[in-house]
Amino acid sequence: MTLRGRLLAAFAYLLVLTVVALAVPLAVNVDRRAKDAFYAGIDSQTQVIAASLGGSPAPGGTLAGVRRAVARYGRETDARVVVTNGHGLLLADSTRPNPARVGFATAGRPEIATALSGRGIRITRHSADLGGDLLVVAYPVLDQGRIVGAVRLSQPIAAVDARVHRSWIAIAVVAAVVGLVGMAVAWVLASSLARPIQAVEATAGRLGRGDLEARAPETGPTDVADVARALNRMADELAGLIESQREFVANASHQLRTPLTGLRLRLESLSTGPDGADAQAGLREVDRLSELVSDLLVLARAGVPPPAAAACDLRQEARAAADRWRPVAAEHAGTLTLDDPAGPVAVAADAADVAGVLDNLIENAIVYGPEGGTVAVSVAADGVVRVRDDGPGIDPAEAARVFDRFYRGSAGKETPGTGLGLAIVRDLAARWGGAAELEPVAIGTCIAVRFPPAQEADVAKP
Repeated sequence: MTLRGRLLAAFAYLLVLTVVALAVPLAVNVDRRAKDAFYAGIDSQTQVIAASLGGSPAPGGTLAGVRRAVARYGRETDARVVVTNGHGLLLADSTRPNPARVGFATAGRPEIATALSGRGIRITRHSADLGGDLLVVAYPVLDQGRIVGAVRLSQPIAAVDARVHRSWIAIAVVAAVVGLVGMAVAWVLASSLARPIQAVEATAGRLGRGDLEARAPETGPTDVADVARALNRMADELAGLIESQREFVANASHQLRTPLTGLRLRLESLSTGPDGADAQAGLREVDRLSELVSDLLVLARAGVPPPAAAACDLRQEARAAADRWRPVAAEHAGTLTLDDPAGPVAVAADAADVAGVLDNLIENAIVYGPEGGTVAVSVAADGVVRVRDDGPGIDPAEAARVFDRFYRGSAGKETPGTGLGLAIVRDLAARWGGAAELEPVAIGTCIAVRFPPAQEADVAKP
């Protein structure tokens, strides 16, 4: 996960905890307070109505008067208001204008009997008619301390539940808005914190690809700015070291080859004299030393990151190498074949380094292969080139070391060479992000080199 993702995850975790810690208690408190207010409101309304109907031998005075009052109270309280006389007979019902005077104090309505006994009562019970819970409050109606009737208010609890649910929805909407705003702020903050680190990462990647001019902006938090400054100092030192190495390779190429050339000329002049045999031996040693110096210089150059990105056509380079080495293969009575695709194979590597890889692989295959043998070069469309011979092959016990410098193995101890060919192949391929490996085959030796792909448009046309 990226730094920005980690910061956003951490902020989201804290934000969710905070919102939940605030929203859940608030929702519970809203539910409790709403129900308490609902219960208290119904209770107080019932007492007020009971008091307003008291003071006369019959609740509310005349029957018509109590029914008008009950209808008005029903509209004002949004509850069902029922009034009975002292014997539990129904006098008025806010849901019916002219109810029959029947007994209302049944076993299913124990609140009426309780109110007629002189006590107020508040209960919650299930109503089969409404299909839900019902809050019922009943109080006695008094006339000079004597119970002359009862007032009963009832209202479904679903009404207060609906109000609570609406409050919960409002709380959830506010919490969601707070969460979205918080995450937007977190995104801005995380981006501002991650941007300098991403710039440092991008700079490190450019340096790794050989762009020695890349430098990281020394901005952002103090710790990140310190890392950027350290990276820039390292880049300056690295650029200086690589430039010194390039200068050394260039100077060594001239300084080493010049005396070797002079020595060869002197030995050639001596080879016609009385000590010609010794001079000829010296010439062979000079040639061997020159080859060794050339290989070492190539290795030194392979260890230096390329100055810039490059691309070439692997198929074209393989064809050119095959043309160069066919005459040499013919001198050994052998043949050199090439199997390449129909179209270009664009790889991200310098043409000179690719040519060096092919030259070393083909030369090794010719030198270590049998007289009259075949060297097969193949190019795959995915940027892999393989060179195979039909020689004695490499002992499996030595396979892990064939790319080591100066390692020649048992099969090559009697063959002239420096032991650096495959090491050069490996280092030149690695210089461009590629790799070289020994592939198992039934007969002979097969070396495969993989180069990273490049855009065909980047390949220089011949």
